[in-house]
Amino acid sequence: TKRQLCAAYCSIGELYLTDLCEEPDAENSCEAALKAAVEIDASAQIESGPFESEIGPSPPDALQTMANLRLSQSRVAEALDCIMKTYDRMKVGCEAMSGLVGLATDDKEGVQEAKARELLELDAASTLPEYGFRLQTAKIMLECTSLVDDGNNNTKERCSESAIQVLGSLLSENDEVIEVWYLLGCAFMSCSPPNPDSARHYWENAVDMLTKAKEQMEHSGEDVACELEVIQSQLEEVTKKLDELGEEMET
Repeated sequence: TKRQLCAAYCSIGELYLTDLCEEPDAENSCEAALKAAVEIDASAQIESGPFESEIGPSPPDALQTMANLRLSQSRVAEALDCIMKTYDRMKVGCEAMSGLVGLATDDKEGVQEAKARELLELDAASTLPEYGFRLQTAKIMLECTSLVDDGNNNTKERCSESAIQVLGSLLSENDEVIEVWYLLGCAFMSCSPPNPDSARHYWENAVDMLTKAKEQMEHSGEDVACELEVIQSQLEEVTKKLDELGEEMET
């Protein structure tokens, strides 16, 4: 099928972005594979109809992988365009799920909650791309916001807000993933203007969760030296951000 063919081209592109990145002509081979994937994906979306293309079961792998390629080429504007098209394909589900954890974009919370309940009742939330895909999408969005021209505040703000919605959908699905709490703090600080109060909330939760994880490992009686080193490094990173945030708020 077209979706299988698209997935195959995506896999080829990902290989040239990772394991085969040192191969001769790797960039051109990756570009060709991903252009083919994007074209096939676009064709499949037209055939599947507007509803399925918006929240349907076909994850926009080709667009996300193309965004990765464009970032590696420092073509930030094109990367941003690809990743926002990726988000548009799962926007409805992400916003509804994020509304369940208080991150709705709509000021009318009752309306947003009703949308979320309706989505869940129809089991439409299951059509969202998998957890890891959405997490990677949010990471690419945040990388784009860090690189996009500050003069283009509307684009930067839309990307930051979209990242918050994607991360909110992840938090709604599983609130025990520390990385999601950390990235939400980063997303709120990437907004224009930044939202330090919200960032502090998510970073402090990340610190609490890391501290508990560290304590559990220390009392496990197992050889977890490497894992403890990783957690300690993460704790220092988040704590540093909180300290910097405190200094900024005092000035």
